[in-house]
This record gives sequence, C-alpha cells and structure tokens, in this order.
Amino acid sequence: MKIKNYVARFATALLVLSSFTMCAKKPVIVETPVTTKPTTTTTTKDTTPVIAAKPPVAVDPTANCSYTVKTSEWFVDGTNLAPGSVICIPAGVRGALLLKNLKGTAASPIIVINKGGKVTFSATLSAGYTFKTQNSRYFKILGNGSSSVKYGFDINGGNIGMTMDDLSSDFEIANVEVRNSGFAGIMAKTDPSCDINTQRGHFTMANVSLHDNYVHKTGGEGFYIGNSFYADGMSLACGKVLPHDVVNVKVYNNITDSTGCEGIQVGGAIIGAEIYNNTVKLPGIKPFAAGQDNGIQLGEGTGGKCYNNLIKNAPGNGIIVLGLGDNLVYNNYIINSGAYGIFADSRYTPGPNFQFINNTIINPALDGIKLNSESIPMNTVINNVMIIPGSGVTINRKSSAVKLTALNNYQGKEVSVLQFVNYGGDNFHLLATSPLINSGANVLTYGVITDFYGKIRPSGLAYDVGATEY
Repeated sequence: MKIKNYVARFATALLVLSSFTMCAKKPVIVETPVTTKPTTTTTTKDTTPVIAAKPPVAVDPTANCSYTVKTSEWFVDGTNLAPGSVICIPAGVRGALLLKNLKGTAASPIIVINKGGKVTFSATLSAGYTFKTQNSRYFKILGNGSSSVKYGFDINGGNIGMTMDDLSSDFEIANVEVRNSGFAGIMAKTDPSCDINTQRGHFTMANVSLHDNYVHKTGGEGFYIGNSFYADGMSLACGKVLPHDVVNVKVYNNITDSTGCEGIQVGGAIIGAEIYNNTVKLPGIKPFAAGQDNGIQLGEGTGGKCYNNLIKNAPGNGIIVLGLGDNLVYNNYIINSGAYGIFADSRYTPGPNFQFINNTIINPALDGIKLNSESIPMNTVINNVMIIPGSGVTINRKSSAVKLTALNNYQGKEVSVLQFVNYGGDNFHLLATSPLINSGANVLTYGVITDFYGKIRPSGLAYDVGATEY
C-alpha cells in the first residue's frame, strides 16, 4: 500500500514540474520582422524570430544620490562619505555652500551634481565665496544633471564666485556658470602659509580639469589658477614661503566675457598644462592694477601648451607669456588687442624656448609680437599672420639680446586680403583664393599637426600660414 502511494506521489510531482517548465517558457517577441526577397533557389528557411535592438536608455546621473543637500545647509562635511558617493543638490535658489573633506579615489571620485534642473547659489559681494571646497581630493562638480540645462550650477555673487582651496586637488569642474563676483570667478589654488603643508615640495595641486564653463561679469580674473608669485614666493612672519606646484591642469571649452582682469590666468603649472578651445571676450575691463588687462596670462612657473583659443577685445595684450620657457603657443586668433597681440618676458624661465607658431593676430594697437625675453635661449616665431593697420611691426625685440628664429610670417594692413569665409561672423575658414595657403614652413617637429578647427596639417602641398588650414 505504501509503495502504491509513493508511486502516485512521484507521478503527481512529475506532472507539477512539467507544468512549471511549460509556464517558464516564454514566446519570443518579434519587434521588427525579417523580410527576404523571393528566390528560385531551394533553401532551408531559418524561422528563428529576431529581436530588434533597442536604443540605449539614457542613464540618469542623479538616480542614485548618496546624499541630498538641503536648502538650509550651508556646509557639507564629507568625512563619512565613501569614494564614489553622489552628492545631489536639488534645483532652486539657495545660499552659499561649503564642501569639505571630500575624499574619493582616482577610480571612484565623489560626484557633486544638480538634480531636477538649475541650482542657483547666491551670496553678497561681501561674502568670501559663493561655492567653496576645503581639504578635498578626487571629486567632480558637474552641472550636467539635467539634460535641458547647459549650466546646471549657477554661481551668483560672492567675493570669489567658486574656489577650490585649502589643499584641494584632483578635481573636475564642468557645466557651471559663474557671474557677478567681486573678484575671481573660478579660483583653484592654496596660497602658502606658515603651515609647511601648504608650501612647495609638501603639496602639489594635480589633475585639474576645468571645462565647458561660462564665467562673466567678474571683478577680477575669470579663471585664476595657481599662485602669481612662483619665483619669489611670499614674505610672511615665518619668512619667505614658496607656493605649490600645479601639475596636469587642463582648461578648455570655456567662455569668459566681461571679466575685470584676465579671462584666464595660470601660474605655477610646471608640467602638463594645456589651455585650449576657449573663447575669451572683453577681458580686463576694470583691472585693479596696471598690466592686469590681458586676455590669457601664462604666468610665472607655467609651461605647456596654449592653443586654439579665440581672444577678442583685450585692452592689454591678447596673450602674455611669463612662463617656464617650454611654452608652445599656436593656432590662436587674437583680435583687437589694445596693446600687443602677444607679449613675452623671461622672468623665471629656465626652459629652452618660447614658440609662437601659426597664430593669427588682427588689429593690435601696437605690434604683433613683443619679445622682452632676453634670457631665454631662443624665441621661435613661425607661420604667424599679423594684420597691423597702424605703424606697428610684426616682431618687436626689446634688444639684440633677444635671440630669434623667424620664418614665413605674413604681415598686412587689411584683413580682407586674408580671404576668410566670414570674418565678421567669426568664420575663419579660408577661401581658395587666400594668400595664406601653402605659404608656411613645415612645423611638424614642433608638434603643430592640426589647425584651429582640428583639421590635419598640412592639407595641401605645404603648411598654410595662420591659425586655419584650408
């Protein structure tokens, strides 16, 4: 009797398992049927349904907020936030914000991002800052949390609009608008003090990326990166202290407009500096001191590359170079400078060469390129265009002590001769009739392999002169 019961139970179990297996088998959904042209050849038709690929689903960067900043909070201490955490700031208007002790890693930085739209931070000009980080490393401040808003963080007011200081390093700032600051728009540096941890050799600000930001109507510099007194340092109660080095700083795709001093100023960037693809308009409109009214300043201690920038209407020099002497400045458009197109001086210049290649300088009030750089081993000026309506010259050397290599530079008085597609509309592509085409020297060995628009050089029989390749 027991044997019969076991057999009956076993048979019942098999039936149940079979029914589960049948339920689990789902039909294949065909979203796009496959069609084939009729043919007379006898073939074996594959009847397996094909599922059409679906477009990728956009990932909401604010979907997994580790911490949401309340409107009433004026500071966030990130001591207990793990690497990879996401700090969300809801859309709306709020006061100033201080973030401190954010400690991500290179592989898992801490993300600070807007959620649900634009976040406006407002502070009075008497406030020290509107947005600040302290003692933070490996973090990103990104205003791209809402696809409908280009600049998701709007920093309005404060003496300094946005500042990353107090030993902050390894960070990225993107899609941020900064306006109406009393002094600098975006500042990134830790000034040296009598605390040895702030001084050169003990702290290095590294791996800084500032891109796709809009900085305007500032009282001082648009971007102020690194210290201005790299060579001599600062005299304090404890003696002379030297500012920290800056390594691997990238400043690109930014717009500055109507800044009190320089649109972009970089100091102490000894290795890996690149300043490119920026638009600098109306810099230096209310400088607090003489000589602070230039477009882009490559300050003391700064080497690297400065290229593919558009600089318009600087009251002073379009680009001022006081750097290390390994500076390569190329493919820049410098228009309507109130002094020189490019000014170079050797203050702290242990490097071998200032190199000015394939720049287009139009309508400077004085000369095209002014070289006061007497102590540097060589100044190289090749393939530059200089349209100088007045009595200025292409290259003005301070003295015969300025060593110079100059080749294939073009000077004229009328911009129309250059044959741009639409100069007034900032379309600097060349027409086929331009005298600049195939008139340049080969500068491949200097590393100039593309033009202002990213086109490979040379495109014809030889390099073209100026920032654009036909």
